[in-house]
Order: sequence, then structure tokens, then C-alpha cells
Amino acid sequence: MRKFMLSALFAVFAITAAFAQSGEDALKNASKSYKSYQSGNDVVELQAAVDAIQVAMDDATIQSDVDAYLTAGDIYSAAIQRYVQDRTLAGEEPIEPIVAKAASRAAQAYMKAYNIAEKSRDQKTALRGLEALQGNISNEGIFAIQDKNYQDSYEAFNTSVTVHDFITEKGGDSAFAEDDTKLNDERYYAALSAVLNEQYDAAEPLFIALYESGYEDAGLYDGLYKVYSGKGDMEKAGQYLTEGREKYPQETQLLFTEINYYLAQGKLDELTDKLKEAIAAEPENVSLYATLGQVYDQLYQSQRDENPEKAEEYFQQAKANYEAGLEKQPENASLIYSLGALYFNRAAKMTEKLVELGNDLTKDGQAKYEAMEKQINSEFDQAFPYFKKAEQTDPNNLNTLIALKEIFARRDDYDASNEMKARIERVQAGEKIESSYFQN
Repeated sequence: MRKFMLSALFAVFAITAAFAQSGEDALKNASKSYKSYQSGNDVVELQAAVDAIQVAMDDATIQSDVDAYLTAGDIYSAAIQRYVQDRTLAGEEPIEPIVAKAASRAAQAYMKAYNIAEKSRDQKTALRGLEALQGNISNEGIFAIQDKNYQDSYEAFNTSVTVHDFITEKGGDSAFAEDDTKLNDERYYAALSAVLNEQYDAAEPLFIALYESGYEDAGLYDGLYKVYSGKGDMEKAGQYLTEGREKYPQETQLLFTEINYYLAQGKLDELTDKLKEAIAAEPENVSLYATLGQVYDQLYQSQRDENPEKAEEYFQQAKANYEAGLEKQPENASLIYSLGALYFNRAAKMTEKLVELGNDLTKDGQAKYEAMEKQINSEFDQAFPYFKKAEQTDPNNLNTLIALKEIFARRDDYDASNEMKARIERVQAGEKIESSYFQN
């Protein structure tokens, strides 16, 4: 927070007095404070100028005064310049601007001044103000993106493009006049900000304009995918994604977007190749092994009844990828749990057949029942050490506790099963369990 050497009482009186002024008086005070700031660089004077000009511009009698808009442009320009300087010096220490969106406010003021000016002198002054402001409009957008304030970053970068068009149209000298790449970057960041703020209708024309101009950046295709997927048009989203992947086959950003696309579409067979490609690009990314394991797990479940042989192949692939992830991160609770769940779910599915066999009271039927029960218990036994380690890693994971409760019950260890039940209830009530059951 910006700190001023003022008492709270003085600040309250100053603000109250400012709002009691007429627009004309507030404009005079704004000009006076701004001139004092220019001569002494006292941030308190700049804050006073900002407060006063806001009061002045709210007065309808002032809103046709070209000098008022020029003054507002100068004050807001000084505010953004001061913020850029202070933020640069502050490093990672958070600071607040004197006024939000100062650069965008300054731009709007200068453009309004130009439009209502009757004298060429005032128009030239407004254009000079806009030309000097351009760099700080971009800075405002960059800071807003860094702060994840995507509405303000969209407004800043969109204003930057508007100001360039305005200066060019009025015969001024835009900073982007000789650099189409920089101007398109401003459009791209405006569109990106809109997407990040889920303003897909605002982002769409910006991205399309970039696409039609031949803008060279993989992020363009990622942005177009996000626009159309956000609007529910997955066909068009997929078309732009495919084009982007063909044009930028080495870009992992698009590869991961494609993976999410296939996940959303449920295209599991195609997804395995994409995930293997991603692992080749980022072999240390454990989440990729986990995702590929989950895909094979889903494929296993889909083929379990129709094609047991293929299902077993998928089961082993899921197991291998979970284990590969654990080689990278041996204590990864999610991967440990996933391996346990792989065996647990297979055993749970087998119990459905056990019920059917239980209805066959013949000697052969009973023999099959006992063999199946033995196999089921073996599957649960293989799951147990993974759930045990998962609980040791994260004793508050409900799914782990539920699985352990079931396994203990099947082993007739009702004390342990009841303890898992109690822990489940504690976690569901919002309590945090501090120690693992298996540390007791």
C-alpha cells in the first residue's frame, strides 16, 4: 500500500472538502495540485490532483471544456508514469496505483479533448499527449496481467490499439507506425486477456483479425480454440487446434491443449499417442504419467466385459505408467492411490460375478465360488500396501480411507475398519487428521 505522511483525520477532511466543490473549483484545484507536483514531485500533490479532477469531470458543466480534458489527460498520465516508476523500484513488493487504469483514463481524456477541440493548437496538444502515453498504456496492461487483473489488462491493451488507430487517423506519429508486429502483439494480449477473463465475444474478433493478418504465434491457435470451446462450438475449436498443431508441431502448449480436447471429447484411443508425445517432450512431468495411466484405466474398464484379453493389456499399461510416475516422485499420493484403486476396482468388479456363483449350489459351482473368492482377496491384498502408503502420505484423503475401511472389513479386522469409519466422519466434518493410522 502507498503510504502518505498524513493523519487519518486530515485525509477525511480533504476528501470531504473535495466532494463539496463545484466542478469549476475542483478543476482549478486539480490544476494547482498538478503544477505543485510537477515542481516538487510530491506524491501527495499528485493524489490531490487526481482526486480533484475526478470531482471536476463528474460535473456536467465541465464536460464540454476542452481544457478540462487536457488537464485530466496530463494528470492521469502523470499518475501512470509515477506508478511505473514506483513499481519498477519496488521490485516484488506490492504497491497500489494512485488511481486504477490511469493510462486508459488519460487516453480517453486526450481523445475526447481532440474531438471537441475547436482550435488546432488544442488538437495538437491532445495528439502529443497520446503519443507520449503509448508506452505506459502497454505497461499498464503488462502490470495488470502480472496481477491477474484480466479485465484491466484487456482494457489497457485494447485502448493501446485504439490509440494507435486514433493517432494514425489524425495524422500523428504512433509508436507502432513502423512496427506491425508490436501492434499485433498489443492485439494479441488484449485478446488473451479477454479469454482469461472468459470474455469470448470480445476476444473473438481480435483473434480473427490476427489470424487473417497472418500473425505468427502458436498462442493464436490456442486462443482461438479457447474462444470457440468457451462458446460451445467444439467443431470450430477442433479445426483451429488441428491447424495449429500442424503448423507448430513442437509447441507443447498446443499439445497440452490438444490433450485436454481429446479428454473432453472422450477420444481415449487417440489420446494415448498424444500423451506419449507429451511425455517424450517433458519426461519429468509426473502429471502426464498419471493422466496416461488414468486413460489406460478407463480403456481397461471399457473393454473389461467385451474383450478381457485387451482389457488386461490396458490394465498393465495403466499400472506401468503409474509406476513410471512413481519412479519420478516416489511419495506422490495421487499415483500411489491410483495403483491401489486399479487393483481395488478390479476386485470390486469381480465380486459381481461372485454373487452369481453363490447361487450355484452344485459341487462344481462351489469350487468356482471359492476360487473366485480367493482371486478377489488376492486383488484386495495387492491393493492394500498402496492404500496404506497413500494414507501415510495423506491421512485426510477420503477415497483412501473408504478403500481401507472396506479392505479391513473383508479381512474381518473390524477394529481397524471402525477406526477408518471414524476417520471418514471426522474428515467429512471438516476436521484435519494430523497423523497416519499406520504410524500408531
